[in-house]
Amino acid sequence: MTKFIATVCLPPTKLRKLGQAIVAAMAPYDHNLTDDRNPVGQWDWWATDANTQSPYLALPAHARNRKLIRASTVPGRDPGLTPLGPLECYGGPRGLLDFDAMRQREAHRHDALRAAWEELTAQHPPARPLTEFVARHESDPDGYSMEDAKRDHLLQPLVQAVAQRAVAGDDPYFGMSFLLNDPVAYFAQEHDEIREAAVRCAVPGFALLTLDGTWMDADASGYWERANGCLDSLPAEAVVVDVLCHC
Repeated sequence: MTKFIATVCLPPTKLRKLGQAIVAAMAPYDHNLTDDRNPVGQWDWWATDANTQSPYLALPAHARNRKLIRASTVPGRDPGLTPLGPLECYGGPRGLLDFDAMRQREAHRHDALRAAWEELTAQHPPARPLTEFVARHESDPDGYSMEDAKRDHLLQPLVQAVAQRAVAGDDPYFGMSFLLNDPVAYFAQEHDEIREAAVRCAVPGFALLTLDGTWMDADASGYWERANGCLDSLPAEAVVVDVLCHC
């Protein structure tokens, strides 16, 4: 089972009717819509949500606009919504949201992450990517197990430094994802390439539900470009909101 963020585009919608509007828009993609599991189903439950580390940003001139989706403005005070910062929100009318600032935020974060990595590389011997240890296992599976490969990769001082910072849980740069993925391989990629990828993912979620009811997601080639183009071209009064889906 998987959880993912879907960005939902809605026609102009008052906050008191937001829940109903999302329900109606998402309904065609409910796995349980049909008795034989909906062939176009994408989810079996969802909830209004946002990555609180990267929430939507409002344009400064509209920071206090009551049309923005916030814990304090959603009718019924949805207990699942955490209060956010002054310019942060869970979505709202496209014309009130600052997509450019969201992309700049991700670019700055990536630059800071790269700087943190370079600081570590200056303090420790060079490390080899996990693929090299896996290749050794594959050439000698009886004498060198996969467990050996993962252990030896992790024991490299540079990888250990990243892992220890990730385990601490409060590091601003190295989160738990670096325990599951190879930081050596990640940072071996071209800086500009992964920076651009981070910027492309700054606004749309893994999936996008468009105003006309079309579902698209990152499993399809070219998704991020199409999703960003769709969001950028939305009418100012169209509402954008993220939902956490489970499938």
